[in-house]
Amino acid sequence: MNNAAYYLDTHCHLNLPAFSEDWQQVVEKAAAQNVRKIIVPGINLETSAIAQKMAEENPAIFFAAGVHPNDSNDWQPEMAETLAQFAAHPKCIAIGEIGLDFYREYCPPEIQLQSFKAQLKTAGDLGKPVLIHCRQAFDQLWPLLNGWKQSNPANSGVLHAFDEDADAALEAVNAGFYLGIGGAYTYKKVPRRDEILLKTPLEAIILETDAPYLTPLPYRGQRNEPMYIPLIAEKVAALKNLTAAEVCARTMENSLHLFEISE
Repeated sequence: MNNAAYYLDTHCHLNLPAFSEDWQQVVEKAAAQNVRKIIVPGINLETSAIAQKMAEENPAIFFAAGVHPNDSNDWQPEMAETLAQFAAHPKCIAIGEIGLDFYREYCPPEIQLQSFKAQLKTAGDLGKPVLIHCRQAFDQLWPLLNGWKQSNPANSGVLHAFDEDADAALEAVNAGFYLGIGGAYTYKKVPRRDEILLKTPLEAIILETDAPYLTPLPYRGQRNEPMYIPLIAEKVAALKNLTAAEVCARTMENSLHLFEISE
């Protein structure tokens, strides 16, 4: 076991208003809980730029650039070039957060699909992994994502806040994707999530908070923060009959490999 293992929060929205006053302190509190690296995804061009600035100011932060499906109403083809410019930054480790969301009616499905397909192409062209958002759209999203993967075996990514079922989880994992496991997996009375954790190999799991959302127990109802990543690791460890240290070491390895981050 790697005695120097540490946690990564692979999806944390420090670039949103909930953290505008204290994000540096939030990073310090996370480090005190052995959460030493944090990936901040963009949800549009503005927040991608904020994430880049944070990464430049704090060595613990890396970022992703992307346009979220719910923010895709103003999608234009030239935005792909802007994302490519973000991706050239040495601390931009992925294209994201991108995907499909048919739960909310913030953006018409046809525009979401246009945005998603274009950003997948950008990621593939640049050799970057993707951070995938999917809500009530897996049947439409998966054929596109799987086709992208099959077009080039080097293509990869993570299904962030994964909340489908165990069969879908295994299909994604077998295709070569990782699952992002967050605070929702600590909530009670959701057997589907326990089944996903039991059936998904640890080699395919990375940890995330999605802060400020989806705060794990026992802090549900409060603002989520990356310092709570160990609580998620403890849930994974308990279900898989492992130690939290084992989960920490393996998910660190998974995250560093997927995002090509040096220790």
